[in-house]
Amino acid sequence: MNELGLTMGQAAYEHALRSNDAQEFELLDRKWIQLSGVLGGEYNYATGLFASALPYDGVRSMLEMGCGCGVASVIGALEGVPRVTALDINPAAVRTTQLNAERHGVADRVTARVSDLFAAVDDDAYDLIFWNSPFIQVPPDQLLDSDLAYHFFDPGYAMHERFFRGARRRLSPSGRLFLGFSFAMGSSDRLREVVTAAGFGVRVHVQESFGVSPEELGTSPVYADHAGDDARVHIDFTLLELTR
Repeated sequence: MNELGLTMGQAAYEHALRSNDAQEFELLDRKWIQLSGVLGGEYNYATGLFASALPYDGVRSMLEMGCGCGVASVIGALEGVPRVTALDINPAAVRTTQLNAERHGVADRVTARVSDLFAAVDDDAYDLIFWNSPFIQVPPDQLLDSDLAYHFFDPGYAMHERFFRGARRRLSPSGRLFLGFSFAMGSSDRLREVVTAAGFGVRVHVQESFGVSPEELGTSPVYADHAGDDARVHIDFTLLELTR
């Protein structure tokens, strides 16, 4: 497991639990709704980065896994994708996605469903599948104690394993699969294991990195321990493409 990621993820989760009231936030020059119990607001920067970088040209069908506020689903529909399916295990996220699709005039293109990964969809083929995954690895026996926890944590990367297996048989012949990740915070070795086991390769599609002082992150000594020679902790948001 990634010590830095685990520390940052736990702190972010606790903060989200304390301050997770319904709100409106701005992202990609648009205003979005976030219902209580959904990860949104300040945590959606990476989602905006990834949603802007996905290749929508020529895509006829798209699936967003773990849709949260539905940013990528709505952007995909606005970019011309005629059939978008948005899935989340959190019912509040599904309702939030529906509200945002209505707000931005694409409710006729976006279908949001409550689903444990692909459970709520048939074996339909999609030209584009995207998951901004809960890349903070926790022990395999750790229970996720709220719907919000599914936005952050994956015990043993078991969800990643199931996702890749399910995605493989739901990609169209020319379909493309993308994963939102962070090498600084996620468990890259474990990810490579499950990606390889599912028969995929992996390459970086888009990456943004920045440095933060340990003091900005919090008081845990873990932050200082992971600072580089410039006394800053280096964080990345990376959009990976899984290749067949």
